[in-house]
Amino acid sequence: MVRSFSAFSSEVRIIQKSIVIIYLWYTRCMDTLKINSLSLIIHGSSDATKLAVVLPGFLDTKDYPHMKGHVEFLGNNGYLAVSFDPPGTWESDHDISNYTITHYLEAIDEVIAHFGNKPTLVVGHSLGGAMAMLAACRNPHVQGFVAIMSPYAYVRDDNEEKKLVEWQPGEVKVSTRDLPRNPDESREFKLPYSFIEDAIHYNALEGLKTLTKPKLFIIGKDDDVVPGLVTERAYTEAAEPKKLVVLDSDHDYRWHPELIEEVNQLLGAFCETLLS
Repeated sequence: MVRSFSAFSSEVRIIQKSIVIIYLWYTRCMDTLKINSLSLIIHGSSDATKLAVVLPGFLDTKDYPHMKGHVEFLGNNGYLAVSFDPPGTWESDHDISNYTITHYLEAIDEVIAHFGNKPTLVVGHSLGGAMAMLAACRNPHVQGFVAIMSPYAYVRDDNEEKKLVEWQPGEVKVSTRDLPRNPDESREFKLPYSFIEDAIHYNALEGLKTLTKPKLFIIGKDDDVVPGLVTERAYTEAAEPKKLVVLDSDHDYRWHPELIEEVNQLLGAFCETLLS
């Protein structure tokens, strides 16, 4: 039987509404916090001896269901868990020009320091996973990382020509993101060329080669945003200890509550075995 496009669209809307319900449930369970210009969500005991920082992907927000789901899970399992909107985006202050890899890394350090430089796990999706790799290589308080469907760099050998052709000096890159409370609506970001000028200076591969902190890499089997081979290269280059898992998912696993839970179980197993 051939399904009509309208029927398929109706199913998508039903899924989106279910995600909003999950989002509202997570929101009810979490506190918010402002650290200087950064807007955070926080879950778990302030007496926890370890910190988990969950990092959104490219122009994504802390308020997406997978971010909240991971914060909630880690906060219920011994961590003081937080996520934040990167500088210049969503509920964090400053102009979009402040959204750079450099400022994102500085924000990670700022958050870790704010909570007393506890032993820290960093978890990131997509570009957030690249930030987790870089933070683990740079910050001595980071004990390990989880990179979910993540590149090791925003600009790489396999995409450099495409990135530099589609984004010219002086131009802005227009990207839209759906609103976490209403997936039928979106927000537009106009990211200046300064983002890519900054990003070309960051590549986690060299640091991973000598990084002996525990690492978990998760590939999306049907990911067409960050190809599995890109994440696999980061895994291959990285020093032990490390683990690679393939998830039966596309890049946007946040639309699938069962996949958020599956990733949570992988996080739990990683924390028990590699970070114990």
